[in-house]
Amino acid sequence: MKLWRHFHYPKVLALTAAMLLPLAAQDEKFGTLVDQALTAMNAGNWEKSLALNNEVLARYGEGKPLQRFGPQFGAIYYRKGLCEMKLGKWDEAMLSFEICYRDFPNSMGTDAKPNHFHKLALLKWGEAAMGDHQWELALQKFRKFTQERDRAKDHFHQGLYYINCAVCYAKLGDIPMAIEHLEIALKNRSTFKIPDEAIITAFEALTTASIVQGNEQALLDCIRKNRDDLMVAPALMQRYSQVFLKLAGDAMAAEMPRAALAIYPFVPDTASAIEDALAHPGSRTDQDIAEMRNELTSGNSPEIIKLTATAYLHEKTGNLKDAIAAYQQLETHYPHALNREANLYHLIRLLSHNPSAGDIEKLQESFIKSFPSSIYLLEIQATRND
Repeated sequence: MKLWRHFHYPKVLALTAAMLLPLAAQDEKFGTLVDQALTAMNAGNWEKSLALNNEVLARYGEGKPLQRFGPQFGAIYYRKGLCEMKLGKWDEAMLSFEICYRDFPNSMGTDAKPNHFHKLALLKWGEAAMGDHQWELALQKFRKFTQERDRAKDHFHQGLYYINCAVCYAKLGDIPMAIEHLEIALKNRSTFKIPDEAIITAFEALTTASIVQGNEQALLDCIRKNRDDLMVAPALMQRYSQVFLKLAGDAMAAEMPRAALAIYPFVPDTASAIEDALAHPGSRTDQDIAEMRNELTSGNSPEIIKLTATAYLHEKTGNLKDAIAAYQQLETHYPHALNREANLYHLIRLLSHNPSAGDIEKLQESFIKSFPSSIYLLEIQATRND
């Protein structure tokens, strides 16, 4: 997921050619091009808007546009940069925002029409740098923006700002700063109206960085402190099941079992996700619900993967009680699991050392009946004879 591809530009973008009266009055074609570019942008037609902005710059951007038109001309470069970001043209976008900020400052007196995007260009410059994976550069521009912005006029999405900083710090391996910015976002999640995808993006970056550094404790502390804020409704959480399964799997591979056990609970139960989706029309599409139903009956659903992994991890960490409970849940609720043979074998194996934890004889009979050619058969028969 690349959150910075999906940022919404501020409402102040509704700056039409009519607001650039000195320019539009000089050349009718100029006003037409500016309005057409803005119309295309508002319609999400980024290629067309970019082409029109480039045409404006080709016609009117040569020479000394600041002296000819004033700081307001920087808006053309700002919009051009937004289009380039949407199209994944990160280098070009960074240059456009740089020109908007560098070449069109609001320092020509009160009579000059201002560049409404002068400081905001720094913020977008940083976002474009993120798209190009230039994390340190992005943070530099974010910090400069917060230092210079006009608090009364430069409106921006504060939640996504903190999320982006968290991602950048995580990518740079600065776990404490990544956690600090993520927690600011989480504490103000409702006020900032942060989209779920943004939270998951930052958490994914933080988790990956923690695994790479082997910093299991920092990740555990962050999850324990913020688990409730990291959670969303099951129907929405289900969208990210594969993300959490991968993160937990990466933690297992890195020999971080406690971290994996802390991540797996983020994978929601599919039945609960379906129920939640039906109770909240519009939260998921009909196709999403149909896919979840198919997933529920499959032999390798996310909850089956989660339970199998957690059973293994509990045993690995010496928690045999919870390991047995996970295998019992698999046998009771997911008899169609593709790996039922191995799961049932492990359940019987663990119960043979803890006979009070379950009815082992019925499980042994079920195993022999269901898997008469199993490689585990002799061992199961041996436990039966003990």
